[in-house]
Amino acid sequence: MTKMVSFQLDFHKFSKTKRIELSPGLHIVYGESGSGKSHLIRSLGKVNHSKKSHFKVIDINIPKSFQIIFQNPENQILSHTLSLELAFGLESNSIDTFFLQENLKKLQSNLPFIKNWDRHPSSLSGGEMEMLNLVSIFSTNPELVMIDDGLSFLNLQAKLKWVEWMRKKISNNKTIIWFTSDPSDMIFGDSKWKLTLSDLKYEKNLPEIINYKYSRSNGDLSIKVENLSFKYNNEDLPIINNWNCSIDHARIIGLTGKNGVGKTTLSHLITGLYKPASGLISLLINGKKPSIAILDQFPEKMLGHNSLSSFFSLLIKNKRLNPSLVNKCINQLKSNQINWEIIKDESSLDIPWSTLRMSFIIILSHCNYDLLILDEPTFGFGQDQKVILSKFFHEILAQKHLILISHDLPFFMAHCDKIYDLDNQSIINNQYVLTNDN
Repeated sequence: MTKMVSFQLDFHKFSKTKRIELSPGLHIVYGESGSGKSHLIRSLGKVNHSKKSHFKVIDINIPKSFQIIFQNPENQILSHTLSLELAFGLESNSIDTFFLQENLKKLQSNLPFIKNWDRHPSSLSGGEMEMLNLVSIFSTNPELVMIDDGLSFLNLQAKLKWVEWMRKKISNNKTIIWFTSDPSDMIFGDSKWKLTLSDLKYEKNLPEIINYKYSRSNGDLSIKVENLSFKYNNEDLPIINNWNCSIDHARIIGLTGKNGVGKTTLSHLITGLYKPASGLISLLINGKKPSIAILDQFPEKMLGHNSLSSFFSLLIKNKRLNPSLVNKCINQLKSNQINWEIIKDESSLDIPWSTLRMSFIIILSHCNYDLLILDEPTFGFGQDQKVILSKFFHEILAQKHLILISHDLPFFMAHCDKIYDLDNQSIINNQYVLTNDN
């Protein structure tokens, strides 16, 4: 029988220690970005990490057989095809070759949305990668799984399905500890915890839902999609097939739909990064073609091996950022609790995702782009950070228009005045966020 997971937290700054014991089951640990969720996971898993934290983890007692699902789903992927990625876990468990193919078919049946198993895993959407990682990780039959914000790319329907799927996997005395920045995830836990700078507390009640109290008048953004089709190379079926829509007088357009339906692909078609197989997209602000910047759902891709400081220089060189606005931008970062002096020369891999996302949003908003496309802007954000982002939107929308792609439904519905539902190919006028002075 699996032993109980236990460990002790030493909050040295507050001269406080706390012993935590978790029995088999599904446990949710909620915390704001910066509360130490990733530090706790890496400490429990004895993964090397150099960053200091406000607590130490000592006297750790966990099963020998454990797996970690990291926040960035791309970091989990090791192979160059989807079939090899699933087979990796089976082979590492020394499964006899005779049974490998049968077991591989069983694993593949959990991911019916994948038609071509010779695809590279990076061609999947963020949510699809998360589903792949869940199947791959659980194929090794671990006694303990620790999840670092690993389901945040999934929409609610998919999340409900995969929570049920995981519960079937832990029926045999296994433990899952799911660390999340989304307090609504706490409804799924056998136990609920909140990690702060000074404590890890057991929670009986769910946190209150944020009321953004957000309203505004219409904008000047319009988009028209006519008979649009697109498919990736070596794919038999198009991911976008004869789409049509027309939206006028929008300030923030939201793109919604199930995982893998084509939201990110559509955003890349809008920017011209991808070319459609057929059809066209017309995007205008006040009747003119806008300049566009996009925040990738994997923000570290925007830096590569560069730093945020060099990103500033690149924007200035390309005349996207006025040098006179640099200090204003840095002050805005500081007012949003981002220490520019600490992060400016760091590798993108060493900057927390939530900090990197907010930094990009602030920097791009100071550039001379008319439209910002933000792909999963609240990923890794806790409640307090979402309120800060909402207030920042309110500040910049006098000059900017936005397109949001997000599975954070409460935030999405509180900010998007026009919503393009890609599942049903329909347009929703969201009167909740509109004032009467349109």
